[in-house]
Amino acid sequence: MPKFDRSDGNIWSDRYVSEYTFREKVSREVVDETIFLTFVELHRFDKELHECGSLVDKWCYSLKHMGTLDRLPEELQVKAFERLFEACEIAKFTPEEKLKYEHDMITERDYDNIIYTAKTEGRAEGIAEGEARGRVEGRAEGKTDVARTMKTKGLEISLISELTGLSEEEIQRL
Repeated sequence: MPKFDRSDGNIWSDRYVSEYTFREKVSREVVDETIFLTFVELHRFDKELHECGSLVDKWCYSLKHMGTLDRLPEELQVKAFERLFEACEIAKFTPEEKLKYEHDMITERDYDNIIYTAKTEGRAEGIAEGEARGRVEGRAEGKTDVARTMKTKGLEISLISELTGLSEEEIQRL
């Protein structure tokens, strides 16, 4: 099998990202071209930030220069790069700082979970209470409708009151 050769400067002169697929060793068949590996050779990446037009270029720049940046450049101030920069800042912590940071994160997550649980349980209780109130109001409305119908059919108010549980005064107001 021939050894991999990059001596052809035309193809490799400015390439720092390469994609490779898997090939079966004996048959040399490529089984699935959707399975591939991407290699980024940061030592070959030599662009300055103002030359980085694509997102890939900005990622390569960020990864290559992250150890030397004291702040995130304006051109990289988007959420993904901000999160990368924060992760790198945390990676530079001393063991004591990491322990304190992890403790603070656990405390913050616990607090968030307490608030979420309280809201969720409160919402469930509110829904149950609303449903119960709706059933009560629905029954009362149903009784009123039945009483109104009975009254229009000429039944005696005392009988309507006995059958529906409504007071005679309520039935007379219908």
